[in-house]
Amino acid sequence: MIRAEIVKHYKTVHTWTGITCGFALFIAFYAGALTMFQGPIARWASPPAVGVAAVSLDNASRLLELVAAASPQARKDGIKLHLRGHENEPARVTWEEDEPHEAGQPHGHVHWWGTLNPDGTLLAKHEEPSELAEFINDIHMHVGIPRPWGAYFMGVVSLLYGVALIAGVIILLPSLVKDLFALRVGKNLKRMWLDAHNVVGVAALPFHIAMALTATALSLSGPLWSAQEKVIFGGKQAILDNLDNEPFRVPKPTGDPGAMMPPAQLLQRLKVQVPDLEPRFLVFKNFGDKAASVRVPGAQSGYVGDTHLGGVMLSAVTGDVLKDASLPSRQDPDRRASETFYGLHTGQYGGGTITWAYFFLGFSGAWLFYSGNLLWIETRRKNARKGGKVEQSRSTRLLGSATVGVCLGCVAGLSLTIVAAKWLHGHVADLNAWHAYIYYAVFLGSVAFAFALGAARAAVQLLWLCAVATMAIPLTTLLAWTLPVLDMWAHGSAATIGVDVVAFIGALCFAWMAIVTARRVKHGPADSIWSARAGALSPTE
Repeated sequence: MIRAEIVKHYKTVHTWTGITCGFALFIAFYAGALTMFQGPIARWASPPAVGVAAVSLDNASRLLELVAAASPQARKDGIKLHLRGHENEPARVTWEEDEPHEAGQPHGHVHWWGTLNPDGTLLAKHEEPSELAEFINDIHMHVGIPRPWGAYFMGVVSLLYGVALIAGVIILLPSLVKDLFALRVGKNLKRMWLDAHNVVGVAALPFHIAMALTATALSLSGPLWSAQEKVIFGGKQAILDNLDNEPFRVPKPTGDPGAMMPPAQLLQRLKVQVPDLEPRFLVFKNFGDKAASVRVPGAQSGYVGDTHLGGVMLSAVTGDVLKDASLPSRQDPDRRASETFYGLHTGQYGGGTITWAYFFLGFSGAWLFYSGNLLWIETRRKNARKGGKVEQSRSTRLLGSATVGVCLGCVAGLSLTIVAAKWLHGHVADLNAWHAYIYYAVFLGSVAFAFALGAARAAVQLLWLCAVATMAIPLTTLLAWTLPVLDMWAHGSAATIGVDVVAFIGALCFAWMAIVTARRVKHGPADSIWSARAGALSPTE
């Protein structure tokens, strides 16, 4: 039996680590849940490529030849051949070229797609792809803090998150059997929230442990490698980096022309040699040379890993496997461990079942941190009552406002920046920059609004904002269908319709939360910060 004073100490640790890191973890978990459908969101936000003829895989060889002849840089650096034909893939072939820059200086890239004209000539167009999904993922990884400091910050947060998990389990141990799945619904709202908090936390404990470990490893990998370089490798890390990149280093071009194997035949050869690899796309380098290669990223059945990096390299001439060290089943232990950590964090295994499981676990995790702050606030109110006080302290009121502003501001900001992908397309010069402008404007505005009005009044208004902003996602698609004059688009694939359906359900949930919260604000205990009655003071009072 654990002594009461030990449990008390761990309760303090759990409380303060949770409060300290809860805001960042809410943003990371909520945005992280959305990234589980990063592909469908990118497809929803991508406009259709008007007038682009579909090029079959059998005719892709001709298209590749024309692109290689038109762009020497693409021939050398890589021509991507898409296999699936999703909405965010405007044509069968895409490539990048460097923007004008001085040698050795940072620079951007120009994105191109190419298809065949009816007469068989090349039609190439410069078009920047939507980076909405990447922006949401960046919010998930760095919570809006610039790199690399955002990664370091989240690494420390993840470490403290692990401490909070351990402390939480120790707190529950004395009453684990009795309280594990007890959900006491009744007038005691604090007890009900505590029970729900415990049930969600314990039921999802393996997921949270995996997230804490993998997020720490991924976020702090840079500093850890630097420390290893100095302490273990004595400044020879560059040699290790070269070895690490060996699976992706392409053969040097010979300068002699070679006949390229058609993509359809390359895929057949791949199927024979690596039957359990599901290819994502093909990247041709040094196209037309005898030493031309094809990188084939993809997922290997039965393995956890990064589907963008794992795969094989084939000869573009013979179709033979040149390198398979990045294939999950052939990776060395160090890379396999690294890829497994990445795959566990991103849910790149198990197909749709794991994707949906991570999606709901991500939302439940965000709720866990939100509810943790509410429980602390209510506990302070109960303790104050025992001492004959009923007035909330300034720190409690400030925490309540911060909880409402940060959490609901993140939700509303992400929903509105998703909507902007269609409404602002073609109306602003840099739509990808506007995604950041909209998110941060809504987020910071919500935080300011919460501190100005107080937690109770702001919570209801911001929940309605979340409901309206999220409902605007399917409504935008509906308007695009019914009003072509708006010059928007509405894709009909299951993936993009799924984005609208999930947003519609989410909007109804936020509306229900707004109604319930308004009822509590009006009829709840007057000495709670969640009451707008005379007993509840605003942060400025």
